[in-house]
This record gives sequence, C-alpha cells and structure tokens, in this order.
Amino acid sequence: MSGPLDWSWPLLKPWLAQHKNNAIISQNIPAGIDGKQLPANKPGNLLGYESDNVVFNCHEGLYPDALTAISGTLICGGVFFILCPDTQLWPNHTDDFAMNRAPHTPEAMPTPNNYHMVRRLLQKSKSHNVHLIKQGDELPSLPATPLAVWQAPSDLTPDQKQVFQRIYNTFSLKKYIHVITADRGRGKSHLLGKLLENLISPGIDNGIKYYLTAPNKTACLAVYKALEHSKPWVTEHITFIPPEKVLGTVTEHDILLVDEAASLPIDLLVQYSTHLNKLILATTTHGYEGTGKGFQIRFFSHLKSLDSSKGIHRHTLTSPVRYSDTDPLEHWLFDAFCLKSEPKGLNLNHLQVANPFVKVFDQQQLATDNPFLEEVFGLLIQAHYQTRPSDLRDILDASGFRLFAVLNGNDRQPTLLAACLIGDEGPVHNLTTDNRETSPSLHQDIFNGLRRPKGHLIPQVLAHHMGLVQALKLKGARIIRIATLPNLQQQNLGSLLLTSVSRHLKNNHYDYLGSSYADTKDVRSFWLKNDFKQVRIGSKKDAASGTHSALTIKGLSPQGIQLEQTAEAIFLRSTKQIEDMAELTGIENKLLNAFLTQRGSYEHAKQLLSRFKHWDMDFPKKASKEFKRQVSNWLHQNNL
Repeated sequence: MSGPLDWSWPLLKPWLAQHKNNAIISQNIPAGIDGKQLPANKPGNLLGYESDNVVFNCHEGLYPDALTAISGTLICGGVFFILCPDTQLWPNHTDDFAMNRAPHTPEAMPTPNNYHMVRRLLQKSKSHNVHLIKQGDELPSLPATPLAVWQAPSDLTPDQKQVFQRIYNTFSLKKYIHVITADRGRGKSHLLGKLLENLISPGIDNGIKYYLTAPNKTACLAVYKALEHSKPWVTEHITFIPPEKVLGTVTEHDILLVDEAASLPIDLLVQYSTHLNKLILATTTHGYEGTGKGFQIRFFSHLKSLDSSKGIHRHTLTSPVRYSDTDPLEHWLFDAFCLKSEPKGLNLNHLQVANPFVKVFDQQQLATDNPFLEEVFGLLIQAHYQTRPSDLRDILDASGFRLFAVLNGNDRQPTLLAACLIGDEGPVHNLTTDNRETSPSLHQDIFNGLRRPKGHLIPQVLAHHMGLVQALKLKGARIIRIATLPNLQQQNLGSLLLTSVSRHLKNNHYDYLGSSYADTKDVRSFWLKNDFKQVRIGSKKDAASGTHSALTIKGLSPQGIQLEQTAEAIFLRSTKQIEDMAELTGIENKLLNAFLTQRGSYEHAKQLLSRFKHWDMDFPKKASKEFKRQVSNWLHQNNL
C-alpha cells in the first residue's frame, strides 16, 4: 500500500475488523485498528503465532528479520499488507532500521541512493506479481474465507506421518537423537505436539518425565496448540524448561524436545546431545533466523563424532501446512532476501581451481548483479551460524561496507570461492555535527563508560576495556564475515583474501585491520597464521556461538603497528600475578580508577583484581556502588 499512513490505515480498518487474529508490526497504531501489536526490532518475539492477516508498517523502516519472520505465521487465505511511502520515493525515505545501525560520524548515514535493499524488494515485487495499491485506489476484492484452491490438511501431512512413525518406532530404545529440519510453516512444532500426545499415557507412571525447551515459551505456542484437543493429563505431564536449566534438571531417563534449536547456542546443543539419552530437536532451516545451514554443518558434524549407540536420526519436512507449496508470498520473500541461495562452487574440488584472483565489489555492483549477490549470501549462509536477512540489508546498505571475493580464474564466468565482508571503523569523531568540540571529550567518556556511540566496535573495545584511547583516533576496518566454500577449505583461499584486503587497505591509508570472532582453536590458528595478533578474549560466552568472543588486529601503518604491539603486550600481561599497586602499569591504574570513580570497564576490573595475590572477594553480576566501596576498602586495608 503505497502512500501516506492517513490514507492506508482507514482503508485497512474495515477489512481487519472482519478477522480476529491480525498481527500489526508498527510502533504506532491508530485507534480502532484490530490486531496484536508486535515489535519489528525483536523478531524472536514473532515466532509461534498464527495470523489471519499481517500489517507491516515500513514507514518506520524496512526490518528484514521481522518481515520474513512474521510472514511465516500467516495462514492460507490471509493477506500480508505492507504500508510504505510512495514507491517512487521509498528508496529515498529516511529509514529507522538504517539509522539505528549507522555508525557514529556526521557523514555515516547512507545517502538516499544507497537504500539498495528497498529497491531490490520493489523489483522482486514486480517479478512476483505483488499487488500494488497506490493512494487513491481502493482495496481489491479480497476473499472473506481461505481460497478454495488449497485447504489445510486436517491431519498430519504425508511427510509428517512418515517422520512421526520413524521417531515413534524408537521410543522403546534407551538412547536416541532425532533432528527434524524444515523451512518455516512446515509443521515441525505441530509434529512435536503430536509426538507428545502419543507418548503420554493416562495413569501410567513409568518414571519418565517429558520436557520441552526453546529460546522462549512463546516459540512453543504451536506445540501447545497441537495439544488443544488432547486429554488434560497430556499437557499436565509436559514441563517447559528454560534452555539453561535443562542440564541440571533432565535425567538420562527423561525425554527432552527442543523447538527452534538453531536459535540456541551451539555449545548448549552439543551438551544436550552428549549428556542426555533421549533427545528430539526441531529447527527452521530458513526464515528470519537464517541459521539453518550453519546449524546443520556445525551440529551435524558434532553428531558424527558421537558414539553410534546414541542412534542418530535426521528427518526433513518439506510440505507446508499453513499454505500451499506454491505460495507466492513465501517465494517472493525467499527470492528477495536470498534465503534459498546456494553457491555454484559447492561441487568443485581443489583440482578444478586454477589462478584464483581477488576482486573488490562495492554495494552498487552487488545490488545490480543479482546472481553474484545470491552466490555471496549463499556462501555466508553455508559458513556462518547466524546469517540473517538483515545481513543482506547491511551488505547492500550499511555505511562503509565492501566485499572482497576470491574468484576461480579457470572459469569463463568466474565462480565464487571465498568472500570477505569488511566495514570501516574509526576514527571516532570527537566533534559535534556542527564541528564544535564536545565537552567533556567524547573519547574520555568512552574510556569512562559514560557513552557508547553506535558502531566502531574495535576502537571502542580497545579504549574502554584496555585503556587504548588512541585507537579512537585511527582509521581502521573490521572483518564482518570471512568464508570459504566448505569443499575448498584448507587451500589457503582465506589467507589469499586477507593478504589482498590488507594490501588494499594499507594502500588506502588505513591504520589497522581487525576482527571480533568466536574463539576456537582452529579459528585462532587461522588469524595467527596470517600475522594477526590476538589482543583480547571476552569474559562472557557469545549467545549464538556458545564460545568466548576474541579480538584480533593487524597494524598496517606505523601508528597501527604501535597499537597492535601495545594491545598485545597488555593482553599477554593479563595473566601475570600482582603483589601490590606499585606493579600496576599506568594504563592499569587509569582503568581501575575509571571503574571505581566512573563507569569504567567492570570486565577489565574483574580480570585485574583477580590477579592480586590475596584477592578473596566474589564478583557480583553487576558492579554496584556498594561493591566499588568494598573494593576501595579492600585495597586500603591491604595497603595496596
């Protein structure tokens, strides 16, 4: 619906009033509009619903994760309404999604011509015959009931029945792991409900307890809906349990069902599969999460390493249950956001690779080369655990993003072999937008933890957690993603990429190149092999990868090399035991003082205080004023 909101909302109102379960994705909803208001910036909260109609207000921004997530909730016969500015102006329209992700600098906002994702969505709308209603038009004649061409299955679909039977046949065994993968809307959650319904028998206590877990309970709504017509004792015997409490609660005799498994940390799933005997996991392979391929590659690789006595079974559901398999909405969004893209080079072997070369692509080139863009995004989906539709928008629209690609020189039309996506970081301007000096200094505020401007991850981490305020003045770049085709790894293609990226940036007067990554032995070895220095390991595990995040940098200019060397020295010193305050360096003193008197890095303070030889206090989850007083008293009492 292309036009102002004061035209589109009144036009929609009578249609929405005819239906009960309307989902409205909008920060502001006029009075009298019937529907459940849902947030665009929290796509995980959109899982588990079924919607008669969806209204998505794109005047407030094009949020790809939310758009694709909510589309899968729409039942057959429902209508997806997208409210947008005039389509001729929409690519130039101020966009909240882009503004919220833009890094801090006066010139960081994308220019209107850089909203390539909006243009792509509109182009794909035309090729998929999406109905366009312009200001002044009326709503087309919409069917009041679902179309007669297709009816939702009254029972399980044939592939659901097949998977149900395969799983049900193993329930008498002592050990089994089942993994069900499917695109959104294929009924995997419904199938979990039906399995539970047939497992739980009235009046029989065999000592087995039935547990259900997911990222949150809302994500399990479809499981409970499948049990609506079950006998009361079925739901009474099912316990929903938060993911982090599973290992301390579920025993070897119990059965655990995991829904939306790919949205949980991979190390948690590894622990479930290692320590529990009866496990059924279901997850989406496409959709907003975008985690399916990475989940399959990493988790299935782990399953291969398990004892064969576990009885590992993989299942796939392909037939939609909320709409037909020719559904135009799903095909349009999957095409627009490259959700079914796969790289052409997956069948190559190392003997077929000859004369690989590196080429740099800007966002305009990517936006106008649809086949290559699909190759790139397909590679990222293959390689990374959390690649989402919003990543495609960043590739096309985010300020300072470029792509470096390794192409096979042996092909007439070169095939993508590896890719590296980088984004500019720093310098962090210490000026207001009208070029007046900020007071107090922005750089000092970042060090003290009083401000955290958007973007600039590496320089802000170095300044706040390591005291390297000079990093805020340098021009750097961060590797956002780097990936090689899984069938061509260990062929030095990633190293070829990093060499080329480093050379290009050095020639363009960048000070350093860095990356924040999930710290595993193999990934760490890759960075060290390519002359990057590890300078930090985070204290908390990353929710997506289940590993600690680490920071690595490589100096390119004299100032960048100095930053690299100083950061590495601080990191190497971080395990050295301390006898008294006299042993602290100037930076360590400043960081500790910033923690005690300002909002300086608590993470660094914990690491530093624990190095004192006689430290005997527990660290609270958050640093209160009382805790800071206790630390000051402890230092004083110990004459430190």
